Amino acid sequence: MSARRAITLVAQREIVERVRQRSFVISTVVTLAIVAAAAVLPGLIGGGGPERYRVGVVGEASQPVAQAAVVAATRFGVEIAPERVAARPAAERALEADELDAVIVGGRTLLSSDSPPDELEQALQAGAQRAGSVSVLRDRGLSAGAIERALSPPALATRTLEAAGTEDEQRFVALAAVLLLYIQLLTYGLWVAAGVVEEKASRVVEILLAAIAPRVLLAGKVIGLGLLGLAQLLLVVAVGAGLALASGTLEVESSALATIGVVLLWFPLGYALYASLYAAAGALVSRQEDLQSSSGPLTLIVIAAYLVSFQAIDDPAGGLARIASLVPFTAPLVQPVRLVTGEGSLVSALAAVAIIAITTLVIVRVAATIYERAVLRTGKPVRLREALRR
Repeated sequence: MSARRAITLVAQREIVERVRQRSFVISTVVTLAIVAAAAVLPGLIGGGGPERYRVGVVGEASQPVAQAAVVAATRFGVEIAPERVAARPAAERALEADELDAVIVGGRTLLSSDSPPDELEQALQAGAQRAGSVSVLRDRGLSAGAIERALSPPALATRTLEAAGTEDEQRFVALAAVLLLYIQLLTYGLWVAAGVVEEKASRVVEILLAAIAPRVLLAGKVIGLGLLGLAQLLLVVAVGAGLALASGTLEVESSALATIGVVLLWFPLGYALYASLYAAAGALVSRQEDLQSSSGPLTLIVIAAYLVSFQAIDDPAGGLARIASLVPFTAPLVQPVRLVTGEGSLVSALAAVAIIAITTLVIVRVAATIYERAVLRTGKPVRLREALRR
């Protein structure tokens, strides 16, 4: 059997075995539920819609003002509900009873029990100005279509010199990307280590190594779980972003969504680096109870990279962010932040990719050596120095 065929079979086995596990299904469902809640609830809780004001209308001359104000209100983030009132005394009583928020009298006077909210007054003033302009233009003989064109000129096309998306949107995308990458790198790295220990404890690895080489087994395991992790990551992002956009919780341009896709490309790079190390850590022990001690230093490195990425979000142009974006163990979490915020460049990104790739190749060779020499040794944990010694 060729090495490629063996790697493919091992990868398929890892995917199938993991998908069949109830813990994987439950964790995926729970994660999707949390992401869905985070995407939808803010829009429902804070999404009572624009403030709605009841405005009394006294006299026929007030009708055009009220109608124009209803249209203008959308520019100020409010809604206006006109209500006909027979006379001014009745309108004043409705204001005192808090049945109305404001009253337009004769198309020229605005009444309120106290100072009306700024956005309501601005909308009513805009409505009065528009209604007055319509009246003047109609008296000059303009048609309804000509009046509408005169009062509704095309808006200016907005262009900015900065990268697309506001600073808040950039920070949100960066934070979401870092959090997802951190969770996936840590989760699937530990799964690789736990899978190695499980195979050692159950002696399954002895059967597998009778048919294929240790390096092939390691490669298949890392590739299989990596593909599964990437698929789960894409599913979470698709569900979260889709629900957030559909519910109105998140409003981003297509360029920002494309940025999310670019960020996700850093998962395979970081995963290949850390998964190889976690596999070697798993090969050093024979019991799940001992895994924490052997994988602990790696977990601390991932956590440290996560903390550095937060600093990069606050100051993506700072010296720490620039250095960390080129260090192989922190670059998978920091480089995406600099790219999203517009501080990173194509040259720095390519340099980071090259550094990670070279480091990964070296680590894979070392990890494969450790795995090959320690995976069949059961009993007490194998010391790293002993596994590396020829």
